[in-house]
Amino acid sequence: MVTVYGMSENIGPIFLKQKDPYERQVFGENIDDAVGAEVKRMIDIAYKKAQEIILAHMDKLQAIAERLLEKEIISAEEFETFFE
Repeated sequence: MVTVYGMSENIGPIFLKQKDPYERQVFGENIDDAVGAEVKRMIDIAYKKAQEIILAHMDKLQAIAERLLEKEIISAEEFETFFE
């Protein structure tokens, strides 16, 4: 996402080919470090958001887990009833 689609506020809208060292030199010697740091930042944000979602719905997660232990398989409709 960072090097292909330019989806980074810190790196900007650039496209970096994976196997073209000259192109990477055009953006500076530290571009690989910057890309790595940006990828890590994005992963950290996504991980924190995932944790927040799980914690916010822990009661539903627990109920679903208990039902799955009882039945092993539940339908989509039954799954959706936990969120009504």
